[in-house]
Amino acid sequence: MPVVDWTFLAKINLWQVAIVIVALFVIARLLMRFWPWLKKVIFVTDSIGRLVSMASVIEQLPAFIERTDDAIADIRHEVKYNNGSSVKDAIGRVERGVKGLHEKVDKQKQSLDAADAALRKDLEDTHPHTPRPRRPPQKKQEKS
Repeated sequence: MPVVDWTFLAKINLWQVAIVIVALFVIARLLMRFWPWLKKVIFVTDSIGRLVSMASVIEQLPAFIERTDDAIADIRHEVKYNNGSSVKDAIGRVERGVKGLHEKVDKQKQSLDAADAALRKDLEDTHPHTPRPRRPPQKKQEKS
């Protein structure tokens, strides 16, 4: 067990201890009383710090708006008709081409269907039709 030298207690003045305890009590009471005000001061200083850091963002804002306006102008140019160079004009050309292809395919399908029907008719005409053998009718069984 460690040996503790308690002689240092003899050097402590009780008035000093009392003063320290009273001072701690007063500090605690002041903190409790001024804590709402202190929170507001801390919030204000924190907000000022954030505003200062936002200053660089605010300085870059006009350049950002200009770049955004340029991008929007480019997009607007592409989605309006302008005699062939826009995306909208290209989509119109593609739709007209696809419509033409659909018409050609539909005509081909009609002609192929007609040719198929004619071929089937010719095939049926070349094979003699053999009737199926008939089964004799089955008698119904009576239930007892």
